[in-house]
Amino acid sequence: MRYNKIRILIITMLVFYSSAGFSNNEQPRFVLAGYGDVKYESTDAKNTSAYSARFVPIFLFNLSEKIHVEAETEFGLNDVGETEIELEYADLHYFLTDSTTITAGKFLVPFGQFGPNIHPSWINRSPWTPGIYGSHGSSQPMEALLPVLSDVGVGVQQIFLLGKHQKIFIDLYSTNGPGIEKDDHESEAAAEVSEEAHAEIPELAFEAGNSDNNKNKAIGGRIAYAMLPGIEIGSSIYSASYDDDERFNFIAKGLDINIIGSHYLLRGELIQTETEGLESEGEEDIHTFKRDGWYLQSTLQTGNIWSSLAGTELVFEYAETNQLSEASRWLVGLNYWLDARSVIKVAYDDTDIEEGEDDKRLAVQLSYGF
Repeated sequence: MRYNKIRILIITMLVFYSSAGFSNNEQPRFVLAGYGDVKYESTDAKNTSAYSARFVPIFLFNLSEKIHVEAETEFGLNDVGETEIELEYADLHYFLTDSTTITAGKFLVPFGQFGPNIHPSWINRSPWTPGIYGSHGSSQPMEALLPVLSDVGVGVQQIFLLGKHQKIFIDLYSTNGPGIEKDDHESEAAAEVSEEAHAEIPELAFEAGNSDNNKNKAIGGRIAYAMLPGIEIGSSIYSASYDDDERFNFIAKGLDINIIGSHYLLRGELIQTETEGLESEGEEDIHTFKRDGWYLQSTLQTGNIWSSLAGTELVFEYAETNQLSEASRWLVGLNYWLDARSVIKVAYDDTDIEEGEDDKRLAVQLSYGF
C-alpha cells in the first residue's frame, strides 16, 4: 500500500482517539496495544542473511460494557521493499453473561495454544514459529501441518468454574474454511518435490476472505482444563470440505499443554491432519493423506534462579513432522529481557529434512510489546 494511504489511516485513528474522550469515572473507550520486532537471520540452505522488521498494532474499542471490538494489523516489507499491510483479525465480542462470550468477524481460530495465545513475537520464546506451524513473521524449511489459523465467521466461548483455581474452557466456531490453493510457481515446485516420493498432497489455501468456494463451513472447537495459575491442557478439532464440489474433507486434531512454573515454562502441541484427495488424475477413489507432528518448547528462567543472571533465560525446542514430508528440528536459544515487554533473543536451529535440503539458521531478534 502506498504511503499516502497509510498516512490517511493514521490520521483517521488520531482523530478518532482525540474524539473518544472520557471522564475520570469512565474507562477509556479506545486503547492502542500491539507488538513489533527487528530480526537478523542467516540461513545455510539459501546461503543468505538479512534484516527484517515489522510493526503490529492492536486496536481495542470499548463500545459498551457488553460489546468490545478488537483488531490487529501487521505492517511489514516484502522482498522488493514495498510496504505490506495484512489484517490479522478484526472482531466483535459480545459478553452475553460473565461466562459466555459470542465472537463475530475475522478472529484467531481457537485451535491449540500457539495461534490464539502465543504467536506474538514478544510472547513466543523463539524467533521462529514452531516447526509444525506455518510462518508468522518467519520462514522455515519444514513443511508445516497448519498455518496460524485466522478466518471469518462466528464463535462462542463458555467458561465453567470449578472452585477457586480450576476452570473448563469450551470454544465452538464456524468459519468460511479453506479452499484449493491456486497454482503458482511455489505450489508447483512443492508438488514436484512431493511427487518424487509419494502421491501429491492436495494444496489447501487457508487465507481468510469474505467469500467461500462452497456452501460448506469449517466447524470446530477446543476444550481445555486449567488449574490456575500454572497449568492448561487442551484438545482441538477442525473440520471442513475444501473443494468446489464439497467432495474432499480436511480434518485436524490437536492436543496442547502449557505449564508455567516459578522458574520455567513448558509448552507443546501435537497435531494430526487428514486431507482427502485423489492419488492421481483420472482416479475416482478418494485417498486420505495422513500427517502428524509435534513440538515441545522448554524455557529455563535462569535469571529467577541466580540473581547474577537477572533477565536471562535458556530456551530449548524440538519439533518433528511424520508421515509424508518428514522432518525434525532442534533449537537452542538465549534470551535477555530488557524490561517486562522487551526481549533480545539469540537462537540457533538445525533442521533435518528427510527428502529435501537440510538447513541451519542463526537469528538475533529484538521483540517488544506495548
